Amino acid sequence: MVASILAINSRVGTAIAVIGGLAVFGLLLVVTAAGELRGRRKARIPSAFRPGPSDEELESKVLIRYMLLGGVALLIIALWLPAYWWHEPARLASKQKSIATETVDQGKQQFQTLCAQCHGLDASGGARDYVIDGISRKYAEPPLKYIYDRYTKGGRNTDDITQIIYDAINRGRPGTPMPTWGLPFGGPLNSRQVDTIVAFLQSIQQPFPEATTIDGAALFEANCAICHGANAKGGVGPNLTVELQRNTRDEVTKTIMDGRLNINRPSMPAWAGLGDPAIEALVQFIESIQVR
Repeated sequence: MVASILAINSRVGTAIAVIGGLAVFGLLLVVTAAGELRGRRKARIPSAFRPGPSDEELESKVLIRYMLLGGVALLIIALWLPAYWWHEPARLASKQKSIATETVDQGKQQFQTLCAQCHGLDASGGARDYVIDGISRKYAEPPLKYIYDRYTKGGRNTDDITQIIYDAINRGRPGTPMPTWGLPFGGPLNSRQVDTIVAFLQSIQQPFPEATTIDGAALFEANCAICHGANAKGGVGPNLTVELQRNTRDEVTKTIMDGRLNINRPSMPAWAGLGDPAIEALVQFIESIQVR
């Protein structure tokens, strides 16, 4: 979107510059012609009866004057156009930076007004009460400042992650506290406003912090208990004390690493950024709490 705005500005600027050059050249011709006419108006003779310039004048003064004016105009254009095109990349880069900065600033304002109450002022996440099946539970709001690194390590590419962000903002997340924001889906924000929020999120991205411990119980309490319950018997997320009855060990490992994107219920975020030793410690902890 920013690129298309810049392209339009560039074309408009080029058109204005070319038209301006032609206008100056035309003005020179008009001024010259007016001077010739003033010299001939002394006798007040109708234009149809006025004698034209003599052959000597046409082949000397008038012709040379027009040739000189044409040469001067050509020289101006020859010097001005290269200078214009030489400066254009710098002007375009400056404009691009200005638009990008303005877009991020607008997105920051939108985020602080609409999103920060759940995701935190600095997009570091948070938690809020949410009623599921008639029971009020704590719902973890993800730290969006890690989203690109988090899901890149979970196997997704940048374009996929950007689309996930757009879908989450535009459509919301049914079955979660995330409302619909996109105008086409009944929300209050137009596409430009959504673009600014995405641009702001992209501008604040940080590496997902690796785990500082390989104690499975401590890792579970710090990262998983808010959704799966302190006793791992479920809450927003499913009961993990019977997880290996539903999935194999490899499937559990993959789900923890890559996450699971659900449509009409809370999703499982990707935890690959914790590091392989921490993931293995979590899997071992889940194995240790299985109901036999």
